[in-house]
Amino acid sequence: MNTILTLLEPLIGREIQIGDQRGTVIEIHDEPPALIMRAEGGADAFQVDYLGRPRSMTQPTWTQPITGESGRGLHPDLQRQLPRETAVALDDFIRSQQN
Repeated sequence: MNTILTLLEPLIGREIQIGDQRGTVIEIHDEPPALIMRAEGGADAFQVDYLGRPRSMTQPTWTQPITGESGRGLHPDLQRQLPRETAVALDDFIRSQQN
């Protein structure tokens, strides 16, 4: 398992707030590093199939990059909610990928 997945895996199932959006981490991506989030407590929305046809009702989901706006470091909101060691390791990893 690569470094970014190892660092992000403990976030699965955890509720995170980024800006004004709050949700539960349901999946992680490594390229680019991102969290797949599911909204909690919101209204259900139609989930569409690959042809765009509505198929089922589900909580809305979105992809949340783990980097801040500059793309050069860990998102500040995420950094505040993680254990210090995890936040430092993620920030170091993101910065190492910039070189």
